[in-house]
Amino acid sequence: MLGYLLGALDDAERELVETHLQSEADLRRDLAVLRGGMKPLEASREDFSPPVDLAARTCRFVAAQSREPVQPVSQVVEPAASRPTIISSGAPPAWINRVRWQNMAVAIGIFVAAVLLIVPAVQRSRVQARLMACQDNLRQIGMALTQYSQQHHGFFPHIPTQGKLAAAGLYAPTLVSAGFLNEPRRVVCPASTLAEDRHFRVPTLEEIRATTTAEQLERLRRTMGGSYGYNLGHMSGGHYHGTKNIGRENFAMMADAPSKHLPGRQSANHGGRGQNVLFENGQVRFVTSPRPNPQADDFFLNDDGFVAAGTHRNDSVVGASDSKPILPVMRGEGKGEGKKRK
Repeated sequence: MLGYLLGALDDAERELVETHLQSEADLRRDLAVLRGGMKPLEASREDFSPPVDLAARTCRFVAAQSREPVQPVSQVVEPAASRPTIISSGAPPAWINRVRWQNMAVAIGIFVAAVLLIVPAVQRSRVQARLMACQDNLRQIGMALTQYSQQHHGFFPHIPTQGKLAAAGLYAPTLVSAGFLNEPRRVVCPASTLAEDRHFRVPTLEEIRATTTAEQLERLRRTMGGSYGYNLGHMSGGHYHGTKNIGRENFAMMADAPSKHLPGRQSANHGGRGQNVLFENGQVRFVTSPRPNPQADDFFLNDDGFVAAGTHRNDSVVGASDSKPILPVMRGEGKGEGKKRK
């Protein structure tokens, strides 16, 4: 019967067992009992070549065990003040120790398997939590931008084309200084490297104006927008214009800050897998590319292929904190080349 359950019988033996099983109810019950008793062994089941003469040696071992006299168990009872202790007069057979080691190996295997399953799941959960927290930040900033536009003739914070304030990250000091963003830490994506800087803060407009060296100004510009990029406005009729809030569904106002090193300027905030984007109508979506399809607008580059103000009103360009709306007259061969032109 064991051979039948283990698949160790040849064809003739298996057919003989199956014939008896069909006609003998007791045999079927015995088979069910054996199958149930073998279930714990499935946890440590392995495929390997058995040692030579294993069956015969196993039979001899079982026969020897059945002939061994049962060792008496003596009890030594301590005085009433102490707890009774049962002491076995004989050591357990060696096969019991082997079973214990096998159980331990099974437990270790289960633990390792659990770690391999749980750790990636926890990591994925952590990544998802940071992604959602980043989206919540952008929604809160979006609400602040909307409130700002309602009090400034429909326009979002304006980025100057020259001077110390001429950088996309100016949106953050503007919102904070005007009282529209009461939690400045919202400008930091939890998945970005800036989140590790506990000393980060949004500078005031006065601090930016008061800088005395180019290095100091560049340092403030590089971080004043936090982990996010902001819309650089557009050109029309040879003049620069800020962005007006008209509630466009696919017009990117902000996004996880673009990278200068990853392909397509993908943001590094979420491991280069994509970026959260705040659209003008207040919606926030995670997109895997700044240009989802060939017909879509690339919201990290303008239609001429530069990180600068859009070439028309619907040409959305989200620049990193230190990006300027107007570049020196440049010439490029392809998007974002940034080569000089006259």
